[in-house]
Amino acid sequence: GNAASGGWAGIQFPVLPEPADKLLRYNGVVPKDRTSLLITGNSVHSSGWFGANQGAVYAGGALFWDESDVESLTLKYNGGRVGQIRKTRDTKDDEGNIAWFQVNNTTVWLVQVGATGWGKRSEYKGFEVHDFAQKAIFVLFATWMDNVVINCRTSNAELVPDPSSASNEKTLNDGRQWSGFQTYDHLMKHILTNWKISNCGGVARGLQPWVLNGREDTGDVGLFTVPVNGFAPEVQLISSGTQYDWDTLGGTDFVNESIFFAASGSDQFYSMQYMSNWEDADGSMTNRNVGTVMGPARAGRWWQLDDRPGKCEVRSGWKFPQRLCDKDDRKLASMFHIVMPQKTTGSDGAQGSAVLGLIDPAANPRRTRQGSLTHFGLTGNGAVDACTPPEPCDETVSRSWDPDVTGPFNHAQYGGWYFSFDDGTPVHLNIQRVQIPDDAVMIQAMSVPPGTTQGDVRIYATSRGRQYDFTVADGGLAEVRASTTGDKYWLDTANDILYWRVIAGYVENDGTYGWIDRAAQNVKSFSRGGLTVWDTTGRNLFQLNIIISCVVDDVTGHFCQSRPAFQVPEMGCPEGEVMIAIDNCGQPCELDGSCVSSSNPTSSPTASPTASPTTSPTASPTASPTASPTASPTPSCHSCTDEPTPWMNDNGYDCSTQWLIVSKCNKVNFWKRNKYCQYSCFVDDFGYEGDNCCV
Repeated sequence: GNAASGGWAGIQFPVLPEPADKLLRYNGVVPKDRTSLLITGNSVHSSGWFGANQGAVYAGGALFWDESDVESLTLKYNGGRVGQIRKTRDTKDDEGNIAWFQVNNTTVWLVQVGATGWGKRSEYKGFEVHDFAQKAIFVLFATWMDNVVINCRTSNAELVPDPSSASNEKTLNDGRQWSGFQTYDHLMKHILTNWKISNCGGVARGLQPWVLNGREDTGDVGLFTVPVNGFAPEVQLISSGTQYDWDTLGGTDFVNESIFFAASGSDQFYSMQYMSNWEDADGSMTNRNVGTVMGPARAGRWWQLDDRPGKCEVRSGWKFPQRLCDKDDRKLASMFHIVMPQKTTGSDGAQGSAVLGLIDPAANPRRTRQGSLTHFGLTGNGAVDACTPPEPCDETVSRSWDPDVTGPFNHAQYGGWYFSFDDGTPVHLNIQRVQIPDDAVMIQAMSVPPGTTQGDVRIYATSRGRQYDFTVADGGLAEVRASTTGDKYWLDTANDILYWRVIAGYVENDGTYGWIDRAAQNVKSFSRGGLTVWDTTGRNLFQLNIIISCVVDDVTGHFCQSRPAFQVPEMGCPEGEVMIAIDNCGQPCELDGSCVSSSNPTSSPTASPTASPTTSPTASPTASPTASPTASPTPSCHSCTDEPTPWMNDNGYDCSTQWLIVSKCNKVNFWKRNKYCQYSCFVDDFGYEGDNCCV
């Protein structure tokens, strides 16, 4: 029930590594890591005008004693994000288990930023932001933001002058500056549920062409803004339950306008330009009303999940155009691919490859191309200049030396990711920091030097120093896909392509290998509101190593001297079928929607009627008619299952979800092959061919 106004922040929760009382400095209590008391029913206004990211509610800034000065009587303060563990909020309960910093039922207005937070874990539930100057929400790391109201401008805001003419204080009435939600480049886990958006359109912003003689929109922000000049993103954004007040936004076309989705920062960084992503779990954020995956349109076919009509679209009018596709049963994954050896120091920490420094010591890893990535089944482009950001890519997307790779997949039956390296096949490729849903099938491949044999290849996993060697799949790629523990690989010697599977793996103390026990190893996924952002395996928990024995190059000693051909693996479709999606094969007619359903009536009547009626009646009628005519027999019904898809299970949906029944049942090959929600599809008149479920 507190109210605050003015100040550089209205309500602040600074990071305290030790108690603020000097007499209690060494008592062992770590205030920053304790949960807050109940924070609810508060309000803040006219606050945070002096900096670009200063939240009216601010959970951040470090207030600390100088460790080197034990006699100090003065606390020091750092107002922003502090990378040191000592100065980062890491909330835990009384037993030492992770806990959440929570802010509930709070309203702010006439502020620079509604809320800013730097802690590892937080929840904002019931948070309203009205009449803000730059950002409504800018809370980082693992955060659940539920029941959020963003009202960019009320009718009263036009009566409020800018606090001053200084750079940050003059933005209140500048509609080019307003970003309802802004995220960070990487290390985020954002779940957004039940947001309500109003008064954020071009009219409210006072911009052309919505307002005659309004300001020209020269800003780089939108209602939703993602950065594109940082490190590569993981899978870190998922939303559902978004609601728009269309009347105050200029109508439903608002979701297609430039001010809806934007990118901030330089456009020269490969990974953010091509691999940033957003999952709109129910299609409400994009107003598509079907589970949707968003990725940069300039990444070309990397985010083109499905080629069938109506499955994908490009919102080209956005400041940062995105390709939007039905998610269906596909998944998203992210992981590091490092050409070893790995760096031990540097501005990006010990995460990237040290090999780039041998090629060009001055090169920026995020601006320097390492190679490319292509979905199986496409022709691709092996040219080293195939696309350079912000240039659009086509079938092949470029990768930088930033190790993080993120994209869509579902390789249980078809498909895979094909990696190509501009400098040749790596002698040692290391895969780590794997973010992938449990039991998902991820297939990867790369070309190897001509003449490479099985004896030249070693693939093994490591966990806490323990090693486990993969074995050759005698059954080829199909066996690699089917291996539940993901410990098979296959070298296609005819085409010089090496295939392997990636899982979130772990080598146990007894030497066995399989999917990591997330609870036992504290690799717990972040789930709220029926949505999940999967956790990432740490470097010590899991690494996958691919070793190629070959003659090495003269420049680095870490690539094979003999360079392989660029050859994207085929999809492997059955005869008569073609690639129709990154994970599916089907009839060619599915690509243009010209398929005729087998359940349709014949297009013409039978060739001829029976020859003619009999010329005379039968001699005498039958003795008596049957009591009543028998109707044509009805085939006996059969029992039907009602099993949801794996994606539905993962995301909290069941077969009563009407929009899935209407859009999927007998319309999607994957559903038809597996007869998902068989009973529900039948009773809603979307049954599978041949079904007659007992009701």
